Amino acid sequence: MTNLSNEPQGVLEQLTIILGSYEALLEKLEVDIALVDREKQKIMEMILDYIEEIHKNLGKIDRNSTITVRGRSIKMLRVILPEWEEQESVYKIRLQDFMEEITKRGLQRLDQNENIEEMIGAFVTTRNLYDTVVGIRNISIKLYKIESQREYPITWAQVAKNSGGEGFLSAFVVLSSLLSYMRREDTDLFFEREEGKVLLMDNPFAQTNATHLLKPLMDVAKKNNTQLICLTGLGGESIYNRFDNIYVLNLVGSGLQKDIQYVKGEHIKGDEHIITVRASQVKAVDMDQIELLF
Repeated sequence: MTNLSNEPQGVLEQLTIILGSYEALLEKLEVDIALVDREKQKIMEMILDYIEEIHKNLGKIDRNSTITVRGRSIKMLRVILPEWEEQESVYKIRLQDFMEEITKRGLQRLDQNENIEEMIGAFVTTRNLYDTVVGIRNISIKLYKIESQREYPITWAQVAKNSGGEGFLSAFVVLSSLLSYMRREDTDLFFEREEGKVLLMDNPFAQTNATHLLKPLMDVAKKNNTQLICLTGLGGESIYNRFDNIYVLNLVGSGLQKDIQYVKGEHIKGDEHIITVRASQVKAVDMDQIELLF
């Protein structure tokens, strides 16, 4: 246009060409922005659906934790969630703010010629998504504290103040509920049938040997169709009465090989025709460690 300063008609024609190119560029940018907005909205809807699915699954963890304690039904674990439908509009706003923040961080990294994949991978996690949108602090977890004469609900924060036995029972209730949830398949026509599980436990009776704690522990295991195989050196009727089968394991020296011992099990309670599983070899590595080879 500087070269055409002495030709007014040429200046106008060149200006028209430049303005036309700008208008065409603006139209293309508008199309691109609309496409980005649609993709962004689609991604937000997918993320929100994912968070809602997490929310629904959290509500399923406690559904098989009801047992009978002293003649009344008690839900040993209760996960109390905010109502999704009531808060959905708030969740959408929080997710929008989350997307704006991660977009801002991504653009800053791109301006600095840095890779954004690591930032996105660290920022967009299941925990961070749910905590940002719904808020983990808004979930209330309640368990029952079982004492010799009474039982009453306590919060998750109060569980840490339990005695050793009561704390173990609370931990077992949570573990059993999680196992039940993870093994359950809702698409199965027979999903109400609890899948069998086996837990091998090392001396769980060190602090949990009182009857008022052992009975609900075993009831929770039975409710979740969980077989407990417990190794312990303790005895007493409060423990023995909780199990259908009891074995005594002894180390027997080998008459053929020096310093080799075998585990010999004696079935002292239960069905005499039960099938047993034996360790083929027990190798003593040192005084503090035993290696089982099957």
